[in-house]
Amino acid sequence: MASEASPRPFGSPLPSDRPLPTALSGPAPEPRTEEITTISGSIGNVVLDIRNLRTYFFTYEGVVKALDGVTFNVRRGETVGLVGETGCGKSVTAFSITKLISDPPGRIMDGTILFKGANLLWGLDREAKFTTDKKTKRIKVTRRFRRIREGQDRMAAVRGGGISMIFQEPTSAMNPIFSISNQISEALLLHRGPQIVQGILAATPGAHGVAPAIEAAIQSAKSNDPKELRAACRALGEAANSPTLATEVFYILRSAWSNPEEHRGEIDEAVRRRRLSTLQRRFLQRQLKVLSYDADLKGVYMQEMRQGRSGRGARRAISRRRFGLRARTFYYGIWGVRGRVRRPLEHETFWRTVRLLEGVSIANPVQVARGYPHELSGGMIQRVMIAMALSAEPELLIADEPTTALDVTIQAQILELMRDLKTRIGTAVMLITHDLGVIAEVADRVCVMYAGNIVEIGPVGRIFKHPLHPYTQGLLASIPRMDDPTKRLESIPGSVPNLIYPPSGCRFHPRCPHAMPICKDVRPPMTVEATGHVVACHLYHGPVAKG
Repeated sequence: MASEASPRPFGSPLPSDRPLPTALSGPAPEPRTEEITTISGSIGNVVLDIRNLRTYFFTYEGVVKALDGVTFNVRRGETVGLVGETGCGKSVTAFSITKLISDPPGRIMDGTILFKGANLLWGLDREAKFTTDKKTKRIKVTRRFRRIREGQDRMAAVRGGGISMIFQEPTSAMNPIFSISNQISEALLLHRGPQIVQGILAATPGAHGVAPAIEAAIQSAKSNDPKELRAACRALGEAANSPTLATEVFYILRSAWSNPEEHRGEIDEAVRRRRLSTLQRRFLQRQLKVLSYDADLKGVYMQEMRQGRSGRGARRAISRRRFGLRARTFYYGIWGVRGRVRRPLEHETFWRTVRLLEGVSIANPVQVARGYPHELSGGMIQRVMIAMALSAEPELLIADEPTTALDVTIQAQILELMRDLKTRIGTAVMLITHDLGVIAEVADRVCVMYAGNIVEIGPVGRIFKHPLHPYTQGLLASIPRMDDPTKRLESIPGSVPNLIYPPSGCRFHPRCPHAMPICKDVRPPMTVEATGHVVACHLYHGPVAKG
């Protein structure tokens, strides 16, 4: 196990096969001239490829270089851990990938973010113009808002279904004036709308097996066995071809152990709601067409980012057809008609929300779905955010401290949910955390970050057993060990530098016990020290890695 390995103590000499140069006064290493290799070894099926990403924040004091040349990738079905101290740029990396950097003051300045071959930063150079004031020497940013809006529209084709994110502060990510079910339902309709509408249209509440299944569910409620009741309700859902009916009937009968016959009317009403009127069926068929136009529009945006050229003509044609369809069926928006035709859709998404909340171990999901964010604790809101992020079954899940506000037992369940999503549909996960124990348990590869730079990348087992960069050694030396309770915990002296005035050369050299003169002047390149294991440090002499 990676977590059982004994990392080298912080500041200790390197192994004999890699002699340590004399600190601060010794000779500088020879320039590296070896053959260039890739930064992560065998690339495989890459979902996300980040190259030389630079994100700056323009403040009155100066320009904060939050990310300054970040390069790494994430493969399909892989969990990549991003670790480092607070303020080293982990969350800024996540927000840069999803283009959620607040502008102003933040701005992605350079780099490439490839998601399944689509450059998410295509057109970035046309969104703003930078000029330097001759008197004050400050950088002035002139934004072109039409280009910025087009870039945000392109990102809307990627967010959610392609790249989903669990935010570090869920309380600021939830809207306080909408209920939990409204907010999760919006995400469901946006990313899985066609599947939901088709499920409503395919329901058969009048099938011959529905009545016996209802009777079996009522009888199972008398047994006081939740598992038996759940199985009977699942059989009812299969008979009616409606999984959400099974969930609704289960919660109707769950608290009716004494006399479930009294709730037969509620069950009949739940079944009746699955029967669609002619107007409702036509509305849902129209919604399928609208959603197909939305899917076509997303396809055009993805094609733009893959090919690097504008598809404005195709976008306009799709938008005209979509607008024409909505104009011809404007009567669905009339007050009174709108509520009636949308009722099956709202009912279906509500019970799908309940099922999602069950998946993140919320005790009373029906009550929580009907409630509002201010009524929940921080841990409960965190689980709601996780349910919302997992609802779209994304191809890449960015989890920014997903288990910080959760109990230990709930942490294990959430990590198991993420692992199940990874194995079931091949979702790639980028996990941002301070907890190296979590990284050792769930990650496949680790990217160690310091002051806006990636300093080491490698397989999780090798990083824990053979950490190379002095910063990685310091992080591992600062965590307690169950197998060595007498071990003295060490700390890294100093703190993360001010990124307005970052140290020259290697940004870690003011805190590094092995610093040399070259560390102050030359930024170390990433060098390959083993298969898939690269490090940015002048102490090592492997072949230079390609970004």
